[in-house]
Amino acid sequence: MTVLQLLSKEAANNRRHVLLAASLAGGTNALVLGLVNLAAETPGEAPFRTFVFFLLAVALYGICARYTHKRTAEIVQSALLRIKVRIVDQVERAEFEQLERIGASEINDRITENMTVISDSAALLANLMQSLCILFFATLYLVSLSLPAFVMMVFVLGVGSTVYASMQVEVRTHLMRAAQKRLVFFESLMDLLGGFKEVKFSRRRGRELRAEIEGTGEALRDSTLKAAYLFADHWVFSNLMLFTLIGALAFVLPMHTKVDAVTLGSLVSAGMFVWAPVGGVIGGVPAYVRCNVALTQIEALEAKLEAATRGAVNGAGGENPWEDGIATIEAKEIVYEYPSDTSGGGMFRIGPMSLTIKAGEVLFIVGGNGSGKSTFLKVLTGLYAPTSGLLRVNGIPVQTDDAAAYREHISAIFSDFHLFAKLYGVLGAEEAEVQRLLVQMQLEDKTAFKEDRFTRRNLSTGQKKRLAMIVALLEDRPIYVFDEWPADQDPEFRKYFYEELLPLLQGRGKTVIAVSHDDRYFHCADRVVKLAEGKIQSVVAGAERRGAQTSAPAADREGSS
Repeated sequence: MTVLQLLSKEAANNRRHVLLAASLAGGTNALVLGLVNLAAETPGEAPFRTFVFFLLAVALYGICARYTHKRTAEIVQSALLRIKVRIVDQVERAEFEQLERIGASEINDRITENMTVISDSAALLANLMQSLCILFFATLYLVSLSLPAFVMMVFVLGVGSTVYASMQVEVRTHLMRAAQKRLVFFESLMDLLGGFKEVKFSRRRGRELRAEIEGTGEALRDSTLKAAYLFADHWVFSNLMLFTLIGALAFVLPMHTKVDAVTLGSLVSAGMFVWAPVGGVIGGVPAYVRCNVALTQIEALEAKLEAATRGAVNGAGGENPWEDGIATIEAKEIVYEYPSDTSGGGMFRIGPMSLTIKAGEVLFIVGGNGSGKSTFLKVLTGLYAPTSGLLRVNGIPVQTDDAAAYREHISAIFSDFHLFAKLYGVLGAEEAEVQRLLVQMQLEDKTAFKEDRFTRRNLSTGQKKRLAMIVALLEDRPIYVFDEWPADQDPEFRKYFYEELLPLLQGRGKTVIAVSHDDRYFHCADRVVKLAEGKIQSVVAGAERRGAQTSAPAADREGSS
């Protein structure tokens, strides 16, 4: 989509009004030129009505120009709002697995940087439209003065426009390259900010990351400068073409056609007059090119998001096969394989795995790093669709179009959880209940709950996890999934989680699936599932697992956790 297509689509109801206003602005501008030349031909003798017409033309120009700029800004901002809302809607509906592949950096860059480019160009685009109208009417005025002068102007501007248009191809290439470099730069910067603590523990890591950011920044600077140099060349070239036009009118035209001094003066003044609108076109074309590049990238992102939402529903209006509750969750010969990376590296996979989880059961998933615990959780919760095999709930296979309905039964706290600014999903929660949970989680002196939000979220990781637990308890869903929740808790809260909270949830009939490394609490689970190299190695009762861990040598116990 180009800017013209965007404006035409968004201004469907006001298109004629905007074009009419721009045309009137251009026409009155040319009329001002004619009236001034008329007055200059007979200094001191021009009738008073000529001056009145001049004032009316200037006033009409001001009104129409102001309307054009205001309406163009409104159209652009309304269009951007619709695009933003559409992207947010696509992100909200996209499947988690697909959204992970797109990445947050690209979405963030397109919504911020690209939208800003289009927004900042609104005034230049309005000026471009007005300038083209002024050029059109100024050309008509030139025809009325001298047809040979008109032919000469068309020739000079035609050659200049052809060269100018050919130069824009290279500009677009450099702008696209700069946009790609900007995305890489943003990702590297997020690495620095997100891993700031880790950088502080390794000067070498900091130096290498800084060198990476600096190198990317230099590449971004070079691409941006090349585009800027080309824009500067275009500006100088366009001014040279205008000098050429004025020189042709002043020196060449009188050599080949008979023209009186008054007409020649009017022709030269007309040539000088078109300088401003041509400058408007020259200033507007770079903005137009930047906008087109930005829109191309936004369209590409929307195409990716559309593919990510294909077949997905948000669970708001479809049928819910599990509306009466969930009795069993069954993984039947499930295999999940990550897509290969662009470097041709190997693919990590889990499975085949088979496991049945019954309602009200407390299940622990254990295993070493890289054994596939988190991936298995994402498959069990419907975030990842199995590459092969079946995920069945109450014997019904979970398909893409009803995965959202299944997830509505689950409250999950993953290791990379996010705390929202407000309690979305449980807005309107009773303040007394939230306060009781804050006291229960020993956070009453750390934060407070007002107007559907916690007043402070800048807490330690363990405290943030307790806030996330409060939100999960408020949701009160039948299935709870915890990915190493106790890992960042002190011994007191770790014990509370295993010996008080889990029995409390089970007593309420909740199903709990938890990734754990705490072998001393394995007896708190009904069953313990151990994973190794992406496969289920063993499934034993919690008490049996605890007994095996107690009797095993210390080194073996550490290795299994």
